[in-house]
Amino acid sequence: MTDGIDQKGALAELVGSLAVTLLVFGETGWDHGTAAQAGAAGVALAIMWMTFKGSEILPILTIGNMASGRTDWQTGALNFCMQVLGALIASGVLFWQASQAEGSVFSAGDELGATGAVTALLGGFLMMTVWDRLGGGWESGAFAAILVLAGVTLASASSLGGMIVESGWTQDNFVNILGTLIVGGIGSAGALMLSDELFEEE
Repeated sequence: MTDGIDQKGALAELVGSLAVTLLVFGETGWDHGTAAQAGAAGVALAIMWMTFKGSEILPILTIGNMASGRTDWQTGALNFCMQVLGALIASGVLFWQASQAEGSVFSAGDELGATGAVTALLGGFLMMTVWDRLGGGWESGAFAAILVLAGVTLASASSLGGMIVESGWTQDNFVNILGTLIVGGIGSAGALMLSDELFEEE
């Protein structure tokens, strides 16, 4: 239990989310769902995780740690807010760049139907399993790249930031983004709860 706010940890979440959003998940510069975009996402995440040891950067990891009790709700809420703020700043920069070219930076992702929900649930479960067992490093980054290439949404903070910047306040956008984030977080929490059963302590 800490006596105050972990300012370094909060700043790490902000900078990590900002970097990943700005460099990878903006609509400009990348063809989404391609191997190049997935590889860039994995590399960016791995570098940020290795730079800021112990950082989560992805909201599904933060929600999973909170839901499983590994992170207290105050710290988890702060980390989540800083991730969204980082994505919001990056989305603002991307929006300004896109406005010069009359483009868009916002993508709400696929509709959250049954298939999308199952994909998000399994994606959150698998991502947390790897991140928790191996830590934030190149291995976790490589696995994140595979998930992105498979169509699993990992950067909900980026989508949320883009929605806010472009005023995409529709019910569908909220359901797609927040629903994917929550379902992915549930899968992430499930991975932590089952980790002791799945893996023997060394």
